[in-house]
Amino acid sequence: MARTQSMTHGSQANLWLQSRSFDLIFVTGGAIFTLLVAALAFQTPRLLPIFFWMWIVLFEGSHFWATLSRTYFDRDFRSKHKPLLWGSMLFFALPLACVIVDQYQQQVSTMLLYGFFIFTWSLFHNLRQHYGFLSIYGRKAGVSEFDRDRLKQVLYLGVGACQAYFLLNFKMPGVFSLNGLQDPNWMFLSSVLPLVLFALAVIWFALQVWEHRHRYGPKLWPSAYYIGICLVFYGIMFFYIAPQDRFVQSLGGGETLMLIAIMNSLFHNIQYHAIVWYYGQKRYQDPHGSEKFGTAKLLNGQTLNYLVFALLAGAIFGTITWFVGDWPDWSGSWDQVGAHSWAYVVFFGIIGHHFFMDQKIWRPSKQKDLKSYLKVQ
Repeated sequence: MARTQSMTHGSQANLWLQSRSFDLIFVTGGAIFTLLVAALAFQTPRLLPIFFWMWIVLFEGSHFWATLSRTYFDRDFRSKHKPLLWGSMLFFALPLACVIVDQYQQQVSTMLLYGFFIFTWSLFHNLRQHYGFLSIYGRKAGVSEFDRDRLKQVLYLGVGACQAYFLLNFKMPGVFSLNGLQDPNWMFLSSVLPLVLFALAVIWFALQVWEHRHRYGPKLWPSAYYIGICLVFYGIMFFYIAPQDRFVQSLGGGETLMLIAIMNSLFHNIQYHAIVWYYGQKRYQDPHGSEKFGTAKLLNGQTLNYLVFALLAGAIFGTITWFVGDWPDWSGSWDQVGAHSWAYVVFFGIIGHHFFMDQKIWRPSKQKDLKSYLKVQ
């Protein structure tokens, strides 16, 4: 009897990335934490710029560092992926090219266009990460490839509809000064269609859970819970909170919705730290790892080291962000804000580089060591 209980507990634990409690706190719990931040910002708007800079340093900048620490500082990874590591540096040249182009012409702001492109990519980047976690849960539960694809389609349809709603109704009008778009066809495309697609995704999700309840039983719980959290989070953020974001400045440029800027990444940031920390605990525990992995073992092998270096990197990124000049200081004042071209290049270079690297380095099907760390079929 005791052995049976132990085996049952072990099989349940294998359904999660680390454990049920770890995943509920760090993989899906970030959504709840982010909504609490939004609630506090609505309750006390003067806290929003403080939250913004805390997010930039503690979460956003530090999660960019997490990618660097497990790639460039990992001797073994560096030796096997030199073309990727060097080629990805191109993403620092792209914003530099925009700065140079805008110095010679003023008709079209290529810097603004590139910033809009990066934000749009961030939406897809976040969605791909959610699919990554969903894929891990599905593979651990033994869900068939056909059923995993259908769950992925629900996730893409539901979250994608929310993202499209925000992009078409808030981001594009803010960036390109497209105010007063009252054309019925545009109104249907930008407002009605995303809501209809989101509703269809919710219904389709409920039908799939009902259909699979006997086939997979409790093993489907992590996947179903994860999709449900994503649908609720993105539905609230983009359909409800975005239209009410109070901290909107009468300024040009893309970053006026500060609360959405935080929310769009904070859930993602917490998840990312969770999986990089987990990866580090699996990869860098070898007593002889210093010889094989180099500095990465020092940076990511121990939790305290991981946190300290991540926060230091976050502070550096926060300094860069300040010099970009798109956001007020912690008190909400714009008096000391100034834009610097070098900061624009480094800021968007770091973000574009991160997006590109991430879609290459988290592929268990092509990396046997990663597949073994994640314990996926």
